[in-house]
Amino acid sequence: MIDIHCHIVLYTDDGARDTETSLNMGIKASELGYKSILATSHYIVHDNELVNEEFVKNIEKLNELYQMENIDIRVYPANEIFFTNDILELIQDKKVCTLANSRYVLVELPLFNKIIPMNVFDEFNRLQDAGYIPILAHPERYDFVSEDINTLVSLIESGVLLQSNIASISGKYGKQVKKNLKIMLKRNMVHFLGSDSHTTSVYEIYEKCIKKIKKIVKDDELFEKILIENPQHVINDEKIDIWYPKYK
Repeated sequence: MIDIHCHIVLYTDDGARDTETSLNMGIKASELGYKSILATSHYIVHDNELVNEEFVKNIEKLNELYQMENIDIRVYPANEIFFTNDILELIQDKKVCTLANSRYVLVELPLFNKIIPMNVFDEFNRLQDAGYIPILAHPERYDFVSEDINTLVSLIESGVLLQSNIASISGKYGKQVKKNLKIMLKRNMVHFLGSDSHTTSVYEIYEKCIKKIKKIVKDDELFEKILIENPQHVINDEKIDIWYPKYK
C-alpha cells in the first residue's frame, strides 16, 4: 500500500518533530502494510517555503534510517502546496515537489472559506494545460464543502481528483467533516485515501477507520481503487481514469 499524504519528514513543517517520531511512524506504517509513503510536507508561500534541495536530502536520510532499522518503507518527495496563483511557476522553478516527481500535484485550500476562491478553477486549469493533474487535499474539511458539497462535483468534472483523510471518518476533525466524508463516499467523490499523519495517531486508528469506510463504499472494486490502485498509478506516473459522482 501507499500513503499518498503524510507529514513524516522531520524539520520541515508541523509534522514529525524528531527522529523518534519519524521512526515510529515508519514502523507503524510498515506494520499496517504500507510499502511507500509520499512525504507531503507543507509548502506555504511567505510562511513555510521549504528549500527543495534540503527537503530531498532529509528524505534521503530518512530512507537510510529505515534501511538501517530494517523497516520496509520507501519515502518519496512530495509537497502539500497551499493554494497560490503561482503553483505552476513554483513547479517549473523546482521550488516544490509534485507527488513522487509525477504529473500529480497535491494542493490544499483555505479551510475556513465559506465559498471556494474563484481563481482556484483558473489555476487548476493552468496546471492541467501544462500537463499536471491537481489533487485536492482533504476536501471534506473545507467550510465551502460543508456549505455546498456540489462544488466538488464541479471540480471533479473539470478534471480535479480528490484525496480524503482516513481519520475524517472517525470524527477526528469534527462531526460535520465526518458527515461530509460519508456523503462523498456514498456519491463516489473520493479518488484517494491518505493518512495525513503528523504522528503515529492516525495509524493507530487506521484499521477501525478503514472498516467504516469500506462499509460505506460497499463496492470492493472501487474501494481497492481509492486505497491501492490509484496511489500506485501516482507513483508510476500513470493516467487515472476519473469516475464521475452520483448526484444523490
